[in-house]
Amino acid sequence: MTEKTIIVLDPRGVISLGGNDVIKRHILYAQALTKSKPTKKFNLSVFSTLNCASFENKTDVLDLNLISKPTFNSYKYAKYCSNTIKEKGIDVGLLVAGDPWESYWSAYFLNKFMKRQIPIQIQVHGDIGNPLWRKINFRNRVRFLFVRISLNRCQIIRCVSKKQKLNLITAFGIDSKKIKVIPVPIEIVNKPLVPIQRPRTIGLVGRIHEDRGIWGFVEVVKNLNKYDSNFKLLIAGDGPARDKFIQKLEKVITKNRIKYLGQISQGKLRNTWKSVGLLVSMAPVESYGRVLRESLSAGVPVWATASSGVQDLFDSAEPGTVKILDLEKDESELYKDFESLLKVKVGPKFRDKFIKENNSYSDKLAKSWIDTIENFNKYLLLKRSRI
Repeated sequence: MTEKTIIVLDPRGVISLGGNDVIKRHILYAQALTKSKPTKKFNLSVFSTLNCASFENKTDVLDLNLISKPTFNSYKYAKYCSNTIKEKGIDVGLLVAGDPWESYWSAYFLNKFMKRQIPIQIQVHGDIGNPLWRKINFRNRVRFLFVRISLNRCQIIRCVSKKQKLNLITAFGIDSKKIKVIPVPIEIVNKPLVPIQRPRTIGLVGRIHEDRGIWGFVEVVKNLNKYDSNFKLLIAGDGPARDKFIQKLEKVITKNRIKYLGQISQGKLRNTWKSVGLLVSMAPVESYGRVLRESLSAGVPVWATASSGVQDLFDSAEPGTVKILDLEKDESELYKDFESLLKVKVGPKFRDKFIKENNSYSDKLAKSWIDTIENFNKYLLLKRSRI
């Protein structure tokens, strides 16, 4: 039986640093690969990085390798990967780059070191084709200049939403057939929905960073507080702007109305939804919005600024359960939207449909990997036959 290995390249250590939730997701991908084709055997191997050497890989289905410390040096990382591949005698069928920058160039250099033509899939999780993305900071503007090269060199691109795909096509002139829309699977537990009598609590979940619209959130809280001094905040997440963010909130509302949980696991988050009346997202650019979908699946409505991920969610959700948070509205209109979301009933229709779709994402990703390998092999055979 032919055995091929798909290698996920992770020079910055995003996977190993992401914790159990991220590892579990890659185990799902590995399991999907093992059952994909009875005539061929495909394995999944992750080449990640970590500062600490004490990392346990207890799964048999996923091969997790810690190549070096996290690095932005794609050339050096690729050299380490090449040595590991040769030592283990791995037959590489596909290189999966977790981003179009360091990870892609790692794949590029690894092809050179291996002296082979190995197909590359780039995974694009951010909405980098959205004009707003490059305006967020200087780093994004620089990265935007280079991303066209990698996106056009690779064999296939995986993105996570339909609107994100359209933005990639518009911004970089990529053939639509080259882009596969496969969202990131979420671990959804089919628990009873949060009751309609939800608390007057606004939830904010995710990275606390200036790029995530957190100062706009402070303004929204300030405006709502003029009409209602009883609502509370529940904040889950961490980031470089955490202390400053909390301090600004405490100047707007009293400290006893703010509950800060810090960074929490996906399992703990599932048990937190019953304490949330509505979820707010202020991210100016959101390609998919995993937490938004988790919230709605739990029975908690969503109030979010417009983005690709939010628009996709708005189109698929039941009427009234997702509202666009328009910062141009006056205070009274914002308060009306706030009250409307607190009262709306989130039924099981979205959750039931989403669970069904969500359960197919790992299989779809595995299939895209296998199809890329087979199509690339056909291309090489055709190329050789013409010589």
